[in-house]
Amino acid sequence: MTKRKTSRKKSNRTAGRKRPVPGWIILFSGVLSGLLIAVIIYANGWVPEPVKNADKPSPDQSTERPVEDVSSHVAKRANNYDFYTVLPEMEVVIPKEDIAQEAAKKNQNYQYILQVASFKNKADAETLKAKIAFSGQIAYIQTINVNNTQWHRVRVGPFTSGREADKQKRAIEQTGERVLMLKETIENTE
Repeated sequence: MTKRKTSRKKSNRTAGRKRPVPGWIILFSGVLSGLLIAVIIYANGWVPEPVKNADKPSPDQSTERPVEDVSSHVAKRANNYDFYTVLPEMEVVIPKEDIAQEAAKKNQNYQYILQVASFKNKADAETLKAKIAFSGQIAYIQTINVNNTQWHRVRVGPFTSGREADKQKRAIEQTGERVLMLKETIENTE
């Protein structure tokens, strides 16, 4: 009995649906109908003749002047390199003062300092300094006056390389503090 029920369900499903037409049949019928229409138009002579324009000369007319042979002139020009003559004319002379200034900029020494925070209250700065000391860093407090207000900066460093400063910055940031990396110029006193 179960076999009959399943076979009835299958027959009911397929009986109500129509199979779609495959795409290749639609394509093939479209190409054939297009060819049939083209053959009918050509057989009845409905294809228009190409228009001949009397203003344009046709290729068989020989009203053109003879072409001049310039290959020998072109061959001579190809070996003439203008690079060596043009380059000295384009030379730019840089003043010695500018060269000296650039050299001085390159020779400047920098140091990197990490600023962890800035507080109005010195006790808060001391607390943060102790917290940084537990993470293995040596911090110091710099006191400055800004607009008649005393601020206490908690700083770590100085470091001679940016790479070392970045390494220490990441170590401090793991404690939950936000760190600002500063680059300062070392003034040479000669």
